[in-house]
Amino acid sequence: MNRDWQTLLTSAIPLTRALALRVDTAADGALCFQAPLAPNVNDKGTAFGGSLSAAATVAGWCEVRRLLDLAGYDDRVEVVIQTGTTEYLVPILSDFRLTPHSPDPTATAAFLKLLQRRGLGRIAVEVSIETASGLAARFQGDYVARQSD
Repeated sequence: MNRDWQTLLTSAIPLTRALALRVDTAADGALCFQAPLAPNVNDKGTAFGGSLSAAATVAGWCEVRRLLDLAGYDDRVEVVIQTGTTEYLVPILSDFRLTPHSPDPTATAAFLKLLQRRGLGRIAVEVSIETASGLAARFQGDYVARQSD
């Protein structure tokens, strides 16, 4: 499926408009996200932790949706976040980039197998949050996919 990720985000998750989250797609289909500091700033002039966590949650959600697309599932499979943790390493003083990392093939295969057999699967996705200076935060999210009726 050749998905328009930007349209999906702005229509399905309106918060992404306020975050000014932009989707970049690599030649291999991998996803990366860009966000400006200005709409995500806190009272200290650094990136607001809630914005970083929300943007990373969305990036991870898109990665799970992408894995499902590659496996031939359509949008009747619902994806939700179950748990998420953000580790803030350094203050972010500039625009930032979020990169979801594909789970290893063994975890992905197990996730898809459970989804097929039980109609429900869980998978962990990591997201790096970086600036031009390097890694600034890490997000770990556990997502659940469920086949709807």
